[in-house]
Amino acid sequence: MDKAQWMTSLPSQLRNMAIINLAIPGSHNTMSYGIKSGAKPSPDAEKSTIWLNFCFPWFVRRWAKTQSSCISEQLLLGVRYFDLRVCQKNEKFFFAHGLFAMEVFDPLEDLKQYLLSHKGEVCILDFQHFYDMNVKHHVKLHDRLLELFGSLLYSKSDGTLADFTLNRCSTLGRQVFLIYRRCPVLLPNEFWPSNSWPTPWPNVTSVKKLETYLQNSLLSRKPTQGFISQCILTPSGKYIALRCFSSLHRTAKKVDKKIQPWIEEQMPGPFQENEPPKTNVFITDFVNLNDGQFCNSVVELNFKIENRLQIGDA
Repeated sequence: MDKAQWMTSLPSQLRNMAIINLAIPGSHNTMSYGIKSGAKPSPDAEKSTIWLNFCFPWFVRRWAKTQSSCISEQLLLGVRYFDLRVCQKNEKFFFAHGLFAMEVFDPLEDLKQYLLSHKGEVCILDFQHFYDMNVKHHVKLHDRLLELFGSLLYSKSDGTLADFTLNRCSTLGRQVFLIYRRCPVLLPNEFWPSNSWPTPWPNVTSVKKLETYLQNSLLSRKPTQGFISQCILTPSGKYIALRCFSSLHRTAKKVDKKIQPWIEEQMPGPFQENEPPKTNVFITDFVNLNDGQFCNSVVELNFKIENRLQIGDA
């Protein structure tokens, strides 16, 4: 399957299924690839990060960058969920992860152009965290996002999450589902709140603990919600200090190798309140590892649903 348009290529049965019941690859801290040499500490930076960046900027970049593929490359790999962290400086909006990355709207414009040339594809934009932003900044960001994506946005007036299918999106001309978390002002009708797509954070430094967390946290999922499984480690100060010659990229390689069997065991699809919950979105660092094997594995999970449906029809 061509991962550049894998949603378009899904069988009709799956395109008629709510997107919260499909398996979707995502990238953690999507825009951190934009952190360049000379990047300054952003408002989310801890004091230790600020000091280290002053003395050893190369070291901080090693642990701040969670992706090395640009937004267009991630889309071609099959990524359809994007984890976004935003701050402002001098009335301009930037992506950030400890350090300033690029301004917000250039990569989002690239994403929009990709969608316009791949009409059957749908993306989930999850504005996870905001730093150094007041009410005025949020309103300004809302307006800019509405101006950019306009009629591509799937709004509450288009239906519920249960109605949010690929085929319905194609009929309506919608290609963007925008989640805007922890907002201090009333959200526009085109933006969706945190509880539509829970994203529990593992905050662990071992793969064994990560797998246990992923399995246990999934039990909290409700059938009417989406759900994000964060297949990542969160390096603590101690973890990094013991690996001063390593990097987040090397950590991600270890996670990718060891968590792969858990991903392949998962089953997406609809479920009832009294049934074990099923998986939906998976996110990871460095989605391009092993030629995008992570994305391949997640997309392939959708054919477990198709096989199950065929058995049920037999």
